[in-house]
Amino acid sequence: MARTADRGHYARLLRLAYLVLDDGDDPVLPARRAAARAAGARRGGYPAMRSRLVTILLTGPPAGRHRLHRLIVEPAGTPPGPVRAALRELSPHERLAYLLRRDGLTAPEAAAELRAHVQADFRDVDQAVTAVETLTGLDEAAQRAEIETFEPDLVRLRPPPAVPPAWRAAVAAVVAVALLAVAGFALTRGTEATGGPVVIGRRAWQATGTPGIAEWPTQGALRHDAGLLRRAAAAWRAERREPPLGRVVVLYAGTVDGASLVVLRDSPGPREPPRVAQYFERRLSRGVESIRRLGTDAGQMIMVGMTWRYLVPPWMRDVRVAVPSGRSPRWVPVAVRDGLSDPLPWDWFTPRCQNYVVFRMTFRPGAGGGARTVTQLASHSPQSASPLVRFRDPPGTPERQERFRWAALRAVACEAATTLSESGDLMLGHLWSGGLPDDGGRATLLTVESSSPWGGRGTSILISDDGRALSERGGTNSDSISSAGTLAAALWWRSSRRWHLVAAAGPGIARLKTVGELGAHEREAGRRSGPPLLVVPGPRAGGTPPETARLPVVHVVAYETDGDRTIVSPF
Repeated sequence: MARTADRGHYARLLRLAYLVLDDGDDPVLPARRAAARAAGARRGGYPAMRSRLVTILLTGPPAGRHRLHRLIVEPAGTPPGPVRAALRELSPHERLAYLLRRDGLTAPEAAAELRAHVQADFRDVDQAVTAVETLTGLDEAAQRAEIETFEPDLVRLRPPPAVPPAWRAAVAAVVAVALLAVAGFALTRGTEATGGPVVIGRRAWQATGTPGIAEWPTQGALRHDAGLLRRAAAAWRAERREPPLGRVVVLYAGTVDGASLVVLRDSPGPREPPRVAQYFERRLSRGVESIRRLGTDAGQMIMVGMTWRYLVPPWMRDVRVAVPSGRSPRWVPVAVRDGLSDPLPWDWFTPRCQNYVVFRMTFRPGAGGGARTVTQLASHSPQSASPLVRFRDPPGTPERQERFRWAALRAVACEAATTLSESGDLMLGHLWSGGLPDDGGRATLLTVESSSPWGGRGTSILISDDGRALSERGGTNSDSISSAGTLAAALWWRSSRRWHLVAAAGPGIARLKTVGELGAHEREAGRRSGPPLLVVPGPRAGGTPPETARLPVVHVVAYETDGDRTIVSPF
């Protein structure tokens, strides 16, 4: 009876492991290994075995799908049902969340199983279940029926090849030598994953008006080289520190500067953006040379190695580039061939501007939607972020708005208004322009908000009309990219005589008030003066540095017109 129970537990574990690992490449051997290891934990019965299997699958299942096994047997040929097909669209941890729920656990219990290894709660489990229900259109009973009748361990002998009798002896000898070579290789080097990555059709992006990374087609002259693509995917899967999640998809495969290059992305699911890996094969080396997480899934440009070239999605046209250190932009056209740009001059990337340049392109979707201008910052490092940039323009003429945009770009790239290498997409906003006290001249209060990390506070800085920084960074009340109406910012600015607290707000703020060591100061919005601006004199300039360590502790309270209020700190 105990042996029967163990066989039943092993079958359930094998089914669970197979469905989590299944990307269409028959992972029966890795699933067997994972299930066998998990079945060794007999204490506590099946729940303990399942918990052990969850740990194995989330911390790295046993690698390899034996080529020797594939030479002799093949899957029994059961086509994937709706549930299996739907699971392939999810990331591994989402598949596991769904399968634990269907294995009898409640949503909180399934989340507890996952939480030791990934950030998950009951909402993530419910979201995975809803995704499968939406994709399949089946109720819970029908989903369970498909899962429970699936037997991943069914295989059959491969039929002998149809070759003339005269060739059979030679073929047998070749196969024997190959099997010995494979066996020897497996003993000395381990096994490699043989599953190839997904290739996206060249016109897939034209079916939607909002193409993103999921619709980015596979481009490049080597996109049909199946062996190269398999080696690239296997090399990334073998990366222990940053292995891919979900399906591996090819963005580009071609020859660049004499090397074979494959650019891949993974499919982590809707809760986080994908990662991009770059695999190179040169005369004396091969392997993954960079992995980075995209700031968003909007389909950014991607720097290729250290080649000064970029991958450009096909919906981005009329690519131009400018060096941000100039007082005004000098846009230079960039040619793009089969998704890869021409190289840029290396001396355009200067440390003063964080090694970033500014791209301007025209977004032209394939179906529906109108064309629009897109601005993006990109560096010479494939591991640095490439944030898309939006603007909250000042009122006035298009010429004034264009001057503000270039000054804002110059400030963030060259004047340390934000750190770009780890930034998400940016919103650069105009909050106030005017004259500063003590003959400080004219300034613009620029707000900088980033989509990453989510929930992080924005920053602010005073800049000149040509983008020079006039102050250190200050704070805003924004914990996400917000509207101008509810935005407030505060910072310290030093004139030739003394420090001043400068606080400004959008039209949705009725009043600003200081609390702290500067005392109580207030300024209300006026019909003629517009949104409130509060400038409070602080301590005199000069003395023993660092002066900023001796600035008063102060906060600014922003009262919104609907009665809400938030607190802004000048840092």
